[in-house]
Amino acid sequence: MKKYKYVRMSCGALSGVYSHKTDGEKNSPRQIIDNMAEQGYRFAGYVPVKSGGYGFLLEYDLVFERDI
Repeated sequence: MKKYKYVRMSCGALSGVYSHKTDGEKNSPRQIIDNMAEQGYRFAGYVPVKSGGYGFLLEYDLVFERDI
């Protein structure tokens, strides 16, 4: 059986860079993937959540899994 965890990534309005805010600190997708791997999770993919004009992705969830 698998346990899944989702981490919401948002695009900065001015910067155009995706990040996740944790404890007041912005983390990049690579930092999140590394942190989750340390906790025993495997990166499984992503799910688009919100898009803007011309199909630009504004928010997405990183999907992680691990065996329980």
